[in-house]
Amino acid sequence: MPEQNALIALNKLTLQRSGATLLTDIRFQLNPGECWAVVGPMGSGKTTFLRTMAGQFPTKPGLLSRHATVEFVSFKEESQQFTYSGLFYQQRYQATMGDDRDGKHIPTLRDFVQLTDTSESKALIERLGLDPLLDRSFLKLSNGQARKARIVKALLRHPTVLLLDNPYVGLDTASRLELNDWLGELIQHGMGLMLVTDADTVPSFVSHVIALHEGRVDWAGPRDCYKPKSEPVLIPAFPVLETPAGSADFREVFRLQAVTVRYNEITILKAVNWTVRAGERWALVGPNGAGKSVLLSLLYGDHPQAYANDVSVFGHRRGKAGESIWDVKRRIGFVSPELHLYFPQHLSVRQVALTALTDTLTVPARVPANTEADLNQLLTYFEIRNLADRSFGSLSTGEQRLVLLIRALLKNSPVLLLDEPFQALDARHIELARQYIDNLSNKTILFITHDRRELPASVSQVFSLNRESV
Repeated sequence: MPEQNALIALNKLTLQRSGATLLTDIRFQLNPGECWAVVGPMGSGKTTFLRTMAGQFPTKPGLLSRHATVEFVSFKEESQQFTYSGLFYQQRYQATMGDDRDGKHIPTLRDFVQLTDTSESKALIERLGLDPLLDRSFLKLSNGQARKARIVKALLRHPTVLLLDNPYVGLDTASRLELNDWLGELIQHGMGLMLVTDADTVPSFVSHVIALHEGRVDWAGPRDCYKPKSEPVLIPAFPVLETPAGSADFREVFRLQAVTVRYNEITILKAVNWTVRAGERWALVGPNGAGKSVLLSLLYGDHPQAYANDVSVFGHRRGKAGESIWDVKRRIGFVSPELHLYFPQHLSVRQVALTALTDTLTVPARVPANTEADLNQLLTYFEIRNLADRSFGSLSTGEQRLVLLIRALLKNSPVLLLDEPFQALDARHIELARQYIDNLSNKTILFITHDRRELPASVSQVFSLNRESV
């Protein structure tokens, strides 16, 4: 039985949803003064575990007890205040900072966090470097900035327990260190904390670790006693796609000359010059808010300010007579955290991957036999063929990101734009992806990451953006 002073306790809890068992016989309690890291492979139930403790799933009486005010923070909030439903992906790149949706104002960062005029609120905003962004549309924040904002919003509600789902994903090195310091201070002031994180990067302030595997507790105890399991990754045979590789009938993929992007008085990119030639493999790096994803959106054809700048794609200036955005997209495989937010949750894994053929979020009416064969090969290589008929929304965050990576690879395009493609993947699947990318021939690759250890070995050049240049 759980101790009487436990903040949250699970007693032999089994959770089933839509006919699937997600958690099995979970026994756990969070006591005052404890900070737990939740670790485990992709799809092991980590997010479901936290959401259960937050009371987001119905449970039978006696299986879940809570004696604390709890806030759960995920990478994607859907609420009456802000939802990605009804928004279109390119809307984040439109010219104004104060977009409306069906006559309703999309909240600024100030609106989103429900900022009050108190010293506590101001200190919190300043501590995370968000004060210059307060009047920016929440829709137009970078992935890392939006993640910080969600944590701030939760803390301003004064919870006694904070549950964080992958809080470090999308944060640059400086922001991760800053968040570590900040969370450490919260623990010292008595806050209960649990966070999903990688087994190899458990923060020093964590007191306990719980490891999950296939919805069961694999290990739980003090952090000092925890040793991550390390198993060699055996790389299976690489898929040989039946879809013919797109021809690289160009010498230059991209050329940007003195490119500047502004929203009213806010400068995102300033006088950027960059040339990418056919066959080159680049890492695009820089801190949160430096404009990396905006830069990729110019190249991929999603950003309207590409036409107001000197941007050449595949040897042609954007906006030339007769050129269509689809002429650009059909040659490019693309994935990004921002695109992830907009994908319809009801689509099956197979359907999501096949939207690559339309270069939209829409499933194609007809699918060539070679594409079906290629999809099966990729799902098998990445060990998720058993998920093909599952709904996208029922997957873990890591599984969803892996499906979107497969989507980017499926067309066998000559160019890959990979914006943080390994976010929320476990070490095994990152290694499978790195090896697969390195095995691809005749591809031009742009790879955004905050962790250079993730870079495939074949990525040999680096282009760096920084906030000081904007």
